[in-house]
Amino acid sequence: MMKTGIILLAAGAGKRFGGNKLMAEIEGKALYHTALEKLEKIQTGGAKVVVTGNTTIAEKAIKCGMEVVMNDAPELGISRSIRLGIEKLEHQDGDVDSVMFMVCDQPWLRLATLEKMVYSYDGGILMLACQGQQGNPVIFENKYFKELKNLSGDLGGRQVITRHRDALAFFETKIPEELWDIDTRDDLKKEDKRLRDGQD
Repeated sequence: MMKTGIILLAAGAGKRFGGNKLMAEIEGKALYHTALEKLEKIQTGGAKVVVTGNTTIAEKAIKCGMEVVMNDAPELGISRSIRLGIEKLEHQDGDVDSVMFMVCDQPWLRLATLEKMVYSYDGGILMLACQGQQGNPVIFENKYFKELKNLSGDLGGRQVITRHRDALAFFETKIPEELWDIDTRDDLKKEDKRLRDGQD
């Protein structure tokens, strides 16, 4: 298994949500807390870095034994969080082979899926997918770190993926809800739909 670090991106401004969505609760637990629990349990051989501008999230991550880097300017876009995260990862774990980027707003992403994705990874770029839908998490080999650090604005790693389509592979899940994210307050109602559909 390749040595994979993990960067949890938890510094979004939550403009579409109308507030700090990472504090919103699903099943009685804040989104950030659910993400940290999964991050704490997964074993990848590499360092775990949380990028955030929130002191509550930072303190919880530190208690979980993770490295934290503060992003005090989330309005500059996700590219800033990506750069800060990789710089921290390289400083803490210089021989890491790859990095998995996770986000906090996918509450139904399963730990088992994260583990299988990491354990099956053998280089290039690997993205989670289901029935044609694609999204996070994404794993990048370390040869893409420089490009990732040079990103700008709010497009994120998709710019790198577009330039290296030949290196892109998909890790397929059979559960569409794993790719559901929480962008607006209405998205919190997805939990009701999930339960009605029997996705427990």
